[in-house]
Amino acid sequence: MLPAIDSVTESRITYSRQFQIDCMRRYLQGEKPTAIFTSAGLSPSVIGHKRIERNIARWKRDESIMEKVKQPKSSDAPVNTTPSELPEVALGKIQSLVCQVLSLNERIEELERTVEELRKGNND
Repeated sequence: MLPAIDSVTESRITYSRQFQIDCMRRYLQGEKPTAIFTSAGLSPSVIGHKRIERNIARWKRDESIMEKVKQPKSSDAPVNTTPSELPEVALGKIQSLVCQVLSLNERIEELERTVEELRKGNND
């Protein structure tokens, strides 16, 4: 049901070409792969961190994807931003920050579980 996914089978997820291109564009601009996938509704806890990293590595080697990434998007062209366009730009940044917060929250929960397990081990 997600726009980032074309199809799913028991053993394979096929991502849309547009998602692959957008993902690599954002990755090359410095965004973390898990944040990119999370923003598309693909949580690393469901997809798997390793699978996300493998996708990035595979797409990085795909010349057709990287060729598209290097082409400027129409929104990359320098234009005067009108007030009606500002919310769209801000929304993208907000979504990216929300994804980073969600990712950090997952990590904190994981660390808290580890600390709790260590505490239980010391009390035995």
